[in-house]
Amino acid sequence: MRISNALLAFSFLATYSLAGQYWDVDPGGTTMKFLSTSVSPRSAAIAGAGIVMPAGISEVSRNPLATTTVTQSAIGINEVIYSEAVGANLTSIYYGLPLESINVSAALEFLGYGEIEGRDDEGFKTSSYGAFSWAAQIGLSNRFSIFNWATTLRVASQTIEDETALAILGDIGGSFLLNKYFSFGAVLTNVGYVSPYQTEEESPPTALQAGVSAKLPIASLFDFTAYADLYRRADTEMQWLFGGELNYKKILVLRGGYSLRPDTESGVSGGLGICFDLFSIDYAYQSRPALEGNHLLSLTVFF
Repeated sequence: MRISNALLAFSFLATYSLAGQYWDVDPGGTTMKFLSTSVSPRSAAIAGAGIVMPAGISEVSRNPLATTTVTQSAIGINEVIYSEAVGANLTSIYYGLPLESINVSAALEFLGYGEIEGRDDEGFKTSSYGAFSWAAQIGLSNRFSIFNWATTLRVASQTIEDETALAILGDIGGSFLLNKYFSFGAVLTNVGYVSPYQTEEESPPTALQAGVSAKLPIASLFDFTAYADLYRRADTEMQWLFGGELNYKKILVLRGGYSLRPDTESGVSGGLGICFDLFSIDYAYQSRPALEGNHLLSLTVFF
């Protein structure tokens, strides 16, 4: 009965994600889109897939289920290195703490654009202006088990020149392990309120993602896990995300992925992770032609 109920809930969420008829927004009609960009190298390397099986707390800014992975206290930093054409820097700091029956997480991120060259309606240069965004969040979850749940509360702000918007948003997610090989789940992110920019109202970057994973042991040293996800933000078409990880003794992980985005840019991605007793390091590269590609790095320390 529990499995059939979970399958029913997953089917509903996947259908809702495909339809989106209750939360359609015109293309480009959401604000604070930085809250839906990749910030974790592991997630970026597998093209944003793997929502059902996060690998660690570094993913908590985009996936509430990452809080379930905490087994010991951990703190770390993610850094997204954009090309000179973008001229921005995105940094996030994250923390996870296991308690007796639940896990707690927190994260803080900042996106700075530097100076932006102003233009008038006719295209002539005006004075430069600044733009930046930040977000802070706390999260709760169960300890990782057969059925997992997680929730996050987030406060975010975005300032463009002299206009600022403030948002109060929430995430919720759930996953279910059918057995030691297969799992499925879904997350709903960035649901809430965004204050208007002066008189102009915009919508939060609400998104729904549902996915499945399949794990295949290879001999006694390796295992391979494949991921397939559906992702839809309120102002985009449905996106298909595929990824895979080859894990050697839980020490070295090689990753790759492909994202199929009908209304933006499809692309490949890849990366690797190295885990030691006291810390882990992850790297990823995202192929985004319009942005000339992104590099992502993270360092997590366990204590």
